[in-house]
Amino acid sequence: MTMSLPQQAPSPQHCLIGPLPQLFHGELAAYGAALAVADTSAPVGTALEAFLDGPQLAAALALFALRFPGAHPKALASTWSKLYFNALLVPVLAASSACGWCFPLAPGRVRFLADTDGAPLRFVLEDAGAAHPALDSAARLQPLVRNHLTLVVDALATQYRLAPRLLWNNAAVIAEETLLQCQLLMGAQPRIAADLHFLCATAQWPDQLANPLHQPTRLVANVRQRQLCCLRYRLRLDFCADCPLDCRQRQAAQRKLA
Repeated sequence: MTMSLPQQAPSPQHCLIGPLPQLFHGELAAYGAALAVADTSAPVGTALEAFLDGPQLAAALALFALRFPGAHPKALASTWSKLYFNALLVPVLAASSACGWCFPLAPGRVRFLADTDGAPLRFVLEDAGAAHPALDSAARLQPLVRNHLTLVVDALATQYRLAPRLLWNNAAVIAEETLLQCQLLMGAQPRIAADLHFLCATAQWPDQLANPLHQPTRLVANVRQRQLCCLRYRLRLDFCADCPLDCRQRQAAQRKLA
């Protein structure tokens, strides 16, 4: 979809749940394996709220930083957030848009597991959720954004002094690309189109608050570009394919890093 995830096959204790086996199979199974159901006899991971509020977030980022020696902390946190949003939003939005599926994603009902290198690995849920095809986009998706994503954005923005709008753009670009891929693979299904419009094309939601995911990209010379740079270049990596920096800005950034 958007960012690479660990490519190991899902182990038996992390069998794909809900509609995910039908949506993610073969080489795509790792996307679905990012969601699992908790084993109450042996809890795995850390309660998400405790992970974000305690020292474990910083510890995970410190491990993640070992992959990019000397990288700017803001760039590390931004890139980590992209991996987090990718692991969460790809399976959640695919299941929601394709099947009307709702997972229990309130922060108090989720345990989080980081990989050995600190990167996001898995979300362990209380149960597999259920299909609610009669619910509209707002009912299915607004709680995900207002509760779960807001908590993650606030934690990263506070601890790493990142602009919240940058983190929201990271999430929104992944949401948009996921739903565009769903349209490409599954055809013009009304629910997918409605979810894409609700998440990425609606400036204000029914609660009268601004949609933080609104308009994540723009077309420049028929090329889709992010609204904000994700700071990837500060990891001394190539620019993203949808990077908004123009050639002059890229050259200046590269001179600064030299």
